[in-house]
Amino acid sequence: MGISIYYTARRDRELDGQELDRVSGILLQENAELFERLNRSLPGWKEEGIVPEYVTDAGEICEEFGFYGMDGSRDPGVVLEGSTKVSHGDCGIEPMLAQLEHYMGSTLGRLRSALPGTEWDVHVDDQTLIWDEESGEYAFTS
Repeated sequence: MGISIYYTARRDRELDGQELDRVSGILLQENAELFERLNRSLPGWKEEGIVPEYVTDAGEICEEFGFYGMDGSRDPGVVLEGSTKVSHGDCGIEPMLAQLEHYMGSTLGRLRSALPGTEWDVHVDDQTLIWDEESGEYAFTS
């Protein structure tokens, strides 16, 4: 069984071309930063038995953060929607936590800032995440 983070952004008007470009740029940069970080951690994780020896790249244990339906084929009011699997059956919890930390602390915050006036719903499976305005990050509810 896998664990995923789900995210939906809503507002009363579609994203314009500049906003779509901004979102695409954020995704490219954030995914590159995460995969670089995970790849730096792989040797230690493999040595500790957290990640199997056969893994040679983070792409084998991590999905990119992204959205589906960016062509406008979404429910009315939904401007962005997606999910990303953050667990891998052959790995320990550390890679999953690194991904969640990155998505909750960086990726989603940058996307929120880039799209003012957008309401976000973010959850990990059935656990809703809350936005902490002070830290500028998502957090698990108590």
